[in-house]
Amino acid sequence: MNFKLMFILNAIVVLAFGLGFLFVPSMVLDLFGTEQYAATLLVGRFFGTAMVTFGVGLWFVKEVADEGVQKYLGMALLAGAVLGLIVTLIGVASRNAVIRSNGWIAIVVYILFGLGYGFLLFLKPRMKE
Repeated sequence: MNFKLMFILNAIVVLAFGLGFLFVPSMVLDLFGTEQYAATLLVGRFFGTAMVTFGVGLWFVKEVADEGVQKYLGMALLAGAVLGLIVTLIGVASRNAVIRSNGWIAIVVYILFGLGYGFLLFLKPRMKE
């Protein structure tokens, strides 16, 4: 496994969710059991726009060969995965849960990407020249 593969996988997942939130927010919000109001749908579309932008950026970044840049991007994406996991857990476990169903999908995605970037940053054996 390498950073390029992680960036590609991350871009595909983010783009899929982003396009869903952008074009069919009611369907995606329904998947998570979230109440749908006009404001929720609009915020979902804003979120989708941000995710599509992020996914396209990750798609272009996959070609970066500089190991330092890859490492720093990996750190940023690991931090994002940890923070996203925390926010999702709050959304699922709070008394007035915002995410009422299928929250496990987002939890699993954040854990997998967090483990992937953590492995690449801290555990992957380095090639010796």
